[in-house]
Amino acid sequence: MGTFILLSAIPGSGKSTWAKAYQKAHPNTYIVSSDDIRERLTGEVQNFEHEGLVWEIFLDELRSHENEDCTMIADATNLQNTYRRYYHQNTPGYDRHVLVLFDIPFERCVKFNKMREARRIVSDKGMQELRAEFEIPSQEVIDLYDEYLVVDENFNVTKVK
Repeated sequence: MGTFILLSAIPGSGKSTWAKAYQKAHPNTYIVSSDDIRERLTGEVQNFEHEGLVWEIFLDELRSHENEDCTMIADATNLQNTYRRYYHQNTPGYDRHVLVLFDIPFERCVKFNKMREARRIVSDKGMQELRAEFEIPSQEVIDLYDEYLVVDENFNVTKVK
């Protein structure tokens, strides 16, 4: 039984940290990270010159283990309902779909963003733009997913659905 987990939050919220901890605790878990794909393609996490290709590879890698007994984690911001619908609709080979939203205060995300490796730090302007882009998951989107989890600033997970 395959499970697809879509992470949703701004940078500095702990998505990648959570994903790695989940992977460590759950064998046969794969993580696909848009940052890692950018770095593989261009040598830089913050190089956005080839975004079309980045997202094509991202989806291809998410689909690479469909119909297998594993868990696939999509590690990207996924801030809008459009993306949450898109990744649900384009990963039909997984038996279960889980949406994980990180409900972390913006100031804390900014603080943790600045503590990351220099090559992974998002500018203050970029953080503000991403914050403005964020949408609360709509009921329609929540209904698409088999589970909806919210992670708080202490990494406590609450099952909403």
